[in-house]
Amino acid sequence: MKPLLMILILLCGLFSPGFANDSRDLPSHYQPLFERLVKDGLDKDFLYPLFLDTRTEPIQNRMNISLLTREIPEIYTKFLTFESILLAKSFLRQNLSILKEMERRFDVDMEVAVAILLVESRFGENIGKHRVIPTLASMAIMDSAENLLRNYSTIRETSPEVPFSWVEHLATRRASWAYKELRFFLEMVRSEDMDPLEIYGSIAGALGMPQFIPSSYMAYAMNRNSFKEWLYDPEAAIFSIGNYLKLHGWKKGLSLSHQKKVLWHYNRSEPYGETILRVAEKIRTKR
Repeated sequence: MKPLLMILILLCGLFSPGFANDSRDLPSHYQPLFERLVKDGLDKDFLYPLFLDTRTEPIQNRMNISLLTREIPEIYTKFLTFESILLAKSFLRQNLSILKEMERRFDVDMEVAVAILLVESRFGENIGKHRVIPTLASMAIMDSAENLLRNYSTIRETSPEVPFSWVEHLATRRASWAYKELRFFLEMVRSEDMDPLEIYGSIAGALGMPQFIPSSYMAYAMNRNSFKEWLYDPEAAIFSIGNYLKLHGWKKGLSLSHQKKVLWHYNRSEPYGETILRVAEKIRTKR
């Protein structure tokens, strides 16, 4: 075969679809994640530039495993202040007709929905400062061998009694959860008129005024138009919360213990549920 013809064949092969967007061109830590997403049906032409972008670099602290919990009562005291309750009552008055309609449709107390919006995002003032894709992608690879060994070595310094199996189990569970949420998020934003890497959320990838994780958005969001508009739309947030709580068992007159059980689905934290109910009661008082 002539040398020129050989070169032409190689070049054609190099730029053929089979070689385009090859995961081997991506950073090594993301190659298995990219391949898994493609295998699960996501478009590799959509994914490839996202994982090649420097904004998607792993966030180290989202890959860390800690023995401490953030869910302590003290982090919620700021929502029980006079200023916070005043803000909540103001939001309720401004959106009273929407809240009454939500109560009628979903049988969910309007004060509870308002309390959730206060605690979750301060009525849209703080919907998150973390890019959702690198946040969830980092968590989705936290069960890599390298990361497991790093976390285990760190934990052993202060808690040598903790076995490697515990670290591995926790990392695998969290990575599995994050992968599912990342897949949902990518499906959500695929057709949106937004830069996927400029969408921000919480440290767990929660989104919008009600701080729904992607799977909750897909299952419970009441979205009239687009995801982009839903992020800051008070009406959509109110109805989304009402739909979520109703489908998890909320109804008027529910006992206190059952109210806490429903709120546990929203955020698996006892201090969180207790705070929501205390804020709701303060809003209800002398409205």
